[in-house]
Amino acid sequence: MKRQIDKKIMKLGIKIGLWLVVCLLAFLVYNSIASKINFEEETKERRAQVIQRLKDLRVAQLAHKSVNSSYAKTFEDLLNFVKLDSFPVIKAIGTVPDTLSEEEAVQMGIVSRDTSYISVQDSIFSPRYLEGRPGFSFDNLPKIPFGTNGEVFEFEAGEIEKGKVKVKVFRIFAKFAIIYAGLDTENEAIDLEDGLGVGSMSEPSTSGNWGE
Repeated sequence: MKRQIDKKIMKLGIKIGLWLVVCLLAFLVYNSIASKINFEEETKERRAQVIQRLKDLRVAQLAHKSVNSSYAKTFEDLLNFVKLDSFPVIKAIGTVPDTLSEEEAVQMGIVSRDTSYISVQDSIFSPRYLEGRPGFSFDNLPKIPFGTNGEVFEFEAGEIEKGKVKVKVFRIFAKFAIIYAGLDTENEAIDLEDGLGVGSMSEPSTSGNWGE
């Protein structure tokens, strides 16, 4: 009788042990899936913020080139341009006859031109452009979002020769090692030396490398 009870207790213990193993495995699988989802959501949010910052910097660089015929070579130059410089706005006063171009009308005195200026800051970073982005600061433009030590984007600008034509170029870049700082990337297929960037120092391109 005692032996039968011992066998029942042993079988019960084995069942309980198996259930505990099953529950543990289920928890580990769930935790792994949840961690993966959380990682993907966090990296997606970080990428979005970095891409927006790169777009802002591209807008500023394109504006700088339109006024100065070249891209800013340092963040200091770019920020000073955005904060202090202005765009010339030329307005024709008078009516250009259908038989003449505006330039011909100006030369004949039929039409005159008036030049006014609008600040770069108010023009390219207007309230409409910054809608839904409270707390935007020009001084934060050089900084990589989520960097833990105030790291700034890699910033280059210069000139290359393409098809015997000299072309102005720029490149702004941030490594994933900085963008994903604080996240566990050990088991993820991510090259931390790769990253997000806009522009190129070898091609006349102002596109971003995020697939736009």
